[in-house]
Amino acid sequence: MTNWCQNRLEVSGADDLLAAWRAAQQGPTPVYGRGRAPTQALTFSAQVPVPAAVLARGYGVGGLHDLQRAVAITAGGEDPTPDVPLDGASWQAVHWGSSRDAAEVTVIVTPGRLTLDFVTAWAAPVPWLEATAARWPALRFELWTIEPGNEVYVHARLEAGRTTLLEERAPTPEDLLAWGYDPDDA
Repeated sequence: MTNWCQNRLEVSGADDLLAAWRAAQQGPTPVYGRGRAPTQALTFSAQVPVPAAVLARGYGVGGLHDLQRAVAITAGGEDPTPDVPLDGASWQAVHWGSSRDAAEVTVIVTPGRLTLDFVTAWAAPVPWLEATAARWPALRFELWTIEPGNEVYVHARLEAGRTTLLEERAPTPEDLLAWGYDPDDA
C-alpha cells in the first residue's frame, strides 16, 4: 500500500513568467504501455521526461534489484548495472523523488504567486523541483511535504535556480495540526 505525501508548492515571481511556467508543467503523465493518459495541471515529466528506454522497459518490472540500484544512485553511489535502464518506478524515484507522478493537483493563482497542492508517493519531489528550479531561475519555489505514517516532513526553498533551504525531519505536533492531522493518531 502506497503512503501518500501531501505537498504544497508555492511558486512566486512575475505574473507573465508564472503563466509560462504553469503552461510548461502541463501534460500527460507517463504511461507504460497502458494507453494514453489525460493532460494534468502538473506532471513531473514535463520538466524531467522519462527516457524512451525506461518507458519501454516498463513500470515496476525491476523489483528489488532496481530498488537497490535506485537507493545506491540516490546516495551518490554508482549504478551496478548502468547498461540496463532502471524500470519506471525506480527511475522516477531517482529523478523525481517520487515513484509516481503528481496526483490530485489543485492550483490557486494569485498575483505574483501560484500555489499547487498535490500528492506524491512515499517522498517529496525534491529532485524534480531542483531540476525545475534550475530551468526557471527567475522564479522562487517553496515546497512543504508531510506524511505522518513514515514520519516525513520536508521544507525546501529554491531561489535563483539553487536550493537555499532543505529541511528533512519528522513532523512536530504543530506540523501535524497545521496539515489537519491529529497528533495523537500519527
